[in-house]
Amino acid sequence: MGAAPSSVDPEVVRLVERAQGGDQHAFAALYDRYVDQIYGYVRRRVGNREVAEDLTGDVFLRAWRRFDRFRWQGVDLGAWLTTIARNRVNDHFKSARFRLERSVDAVGDHDPDPATDHPERVAEARELARSLAAALEQLKDEHREVIELRFVHDMSVSETAAVLGRSVGATKALQYRALRALAAIVRDEPGFDAFLASGLTGLLFLLRMLP
Repeated sequence: MGAAPSSVDPEVVRLVERAQGGDQHAFAALYDRYVDQIYGYVRRRVGNREVAEDLTGDVFLRAWRRFDRFRWQGVDLGAWLTTIARNRVNDHFKSARFRLERSVDAVGDHDPDPATDHPERVAEARELARSLAAALEQLKDEHREVIELRFVHDMSVSETAAVLGRSVGATKALQYRALRALAAIVRDEPGFDAFLASGLTGLLFLLRMLP
């Protein structure tokens, strides 16, 4: 199955080897390790908790059925699973039984950070997060996806490139265009001027605050 990248946790490598030998317990351990990452990706794409849970289950079922075909290609197993998730979500959108129902209502569902637990600050942060999430919805699909993979799901450039089926250079260029497009949408929105004053760095800070 090729050599695993040196950056991959040795325990993951051992679990992959065992799972490829048919060890269901090893695959279950990999499921526990990556399920939150995959669910988070799917949930942001489909915007519905129950649908996301169903699709996430399908992703890992597909992964188990084709796990003997997994090969290390310079990225973590999570990138391979996210590729399966991306394909499953695309199938979902193509299905006549489902319609995309994206919503920003879930933004800010989580408990506030105790360090910023001040009513005015929490309200301001939630409003900015809501506005930023709404702005993401206005981007082209490829722009929204590269931003979510890189800055919401915290994937590396190489992992994102593997998921998108692009070269690292093309992914970097796409990321830059996507961030510029997002900045243009929110530039005149109240509260963003201070963050955009430092260029794209301030925007990246806000993106990493999204759930």
